[in-house]
Amino acid sequence: MRTSVALIVAAIIVASFAAPLDAQQPPPQPAPGQVQPQQPQQPAAPPGPRRIVPGEVLAGIQVGARMTNVLSRFGAPSQVIDTALDTVYVFSRFGITAYSKGGIVTAASGTNSLLKINDALGVGHRVEDVLAMFGRGYREGEVEGFPGLIYDRRGIAFGLDGRGVAAVLVFGANTASIVSGLTPGGAPPPPVAGFPRVAGLRPFSPETNFMSLPGYLRWLMFQATATWITYQEAERVVKEQQAGGG
Repeated sequence: MRTSVALIVAAIIVASFAAPLDAQQPPPQPAPGQVQPQQPQQPAAPPGPRRIVPGEVLAGIQVGARMTNVLSRFGAPSQVIDTALDTVYVFSRFGITAYSKGGIVTAASGTNSLLKINDALGVGHRVEDVLAMFGRGYREGEVEGFPGLIYDRRGIAFGLDGRGVAAVLVFGANTASIVSGLTPGGAPPPPVAGFPRVAGLRPFSPETNFMSLPGYLRWLMFQATATWITYQEAERVVKEQQAGGG
């Protein structure tokens, strides 16, 4: 009897060790030639706020998006203008304008030199740079009050001041006719590019998020462009504003 009990106990002990060992075995490998299911790929990241993509996006404003999304990001516009073609939302402090029809974005423009196409072309560049990148498949026309080059099939237009780019406007390909900024006298002049005016605010108060004026200016610019300007640059701008020059 004692021998039988000892054998049963030994069998239980062996079984208790065997189970974890089985659990630690690697999963079976597929047979040669067997196709394993692929994991779904993650979607590509959307364009960043500083990017200009012809026919698609400017400063994170996507053609075809809801205008409410733009308002939630940029806040209250400095002007809202109804035209025969669309409604124009002017965000002067960021140098950005959005066009919408029926609550949907039809175009967006910028006079902010931080916005770039392929990190290579934007406001302040010369018309030769535009031709080098986009070629001569354009028509001449008015772009937000400037004489300009309109690339209908590419969904992008450039307003020119002399030989320099003064404004860039993105619209859906072959939809220029529904954008007031691309029709003579159809849109307000673009906002002057520059920095938000903060000189009249109280530093280290709720209206500046308890930051210094240069610090608050840097924060505002980051919200608009996803780019941090240097503290020295922000300090210079604030001093110019306080002196009446900005």
